[in-house]
Amino acid sequence: MARTALLLLSLALPLGCSGTTANSAARAVSGPFTPELAALFDDSVDYVENVEELGGRVASDWRRQIDGCARGADVIAVVRVETITSGSESTSSASYRLTTVASRDPLKGTLPADRRTDLMTSQGEVGYNTVRAGSSRIQAREWLMFVRWYDDADGQVRPHWHLTPATEQALQRARDAIGYVDPNAPREQVVRPVTN
Repeated sequence: MARTALLLLSLALPLGCSGTTANSAARAVSGPFTPELAALFDDSVDYVENVEELGGRVASDWRRQIDGCARGADVIAVVRVETITSGSESTSSASYRLTTVASRDPLKGTLPADRRTDLMTSQGEVGYNTVRAGSSRIQAREWLMFVRWYDDADGQVRPHWHLTPATEQALQRARDAIGYVDPNAPREQVVRPVTN
């Protein structure tokens, strides 16, 4: 009986570790998390669906944020928010955890095999009220998710993030900022006649 349990445990351990390794590889810190990046990856949701209707400074600020997020992101993906959990990881502040799942392949970077990412924001942080105020509509649409991985105080790799509605305008802006070329797009080849 003990041998059977030991055998089952020895067979299960490599399976568990391989999943963890794959998830860890998808969550690699690419560099230091600077104050400039903190201004972009603000752990918040914006609800801008048509920037052209806004105009002025708000529109230029949104464009600057999307461009900066796209260039600085480790992952850019279209996601749906599967669950929103409110609670507290400590006794001092409330928080929200948004569990996202990618609905297609990322534009940039790699996601874990299950395509899920947990995004956190806590009371007192910039993004907390953007989640609290819009929690009823966050799960009703697709979002363009920008993630920048960082090492927290405990050495755990965690995401700083920004969500914007996954409109064609936002997707195109992000694609342009990173020079994205769709691998499935038809390619045109120009053939020139050889002259002697």
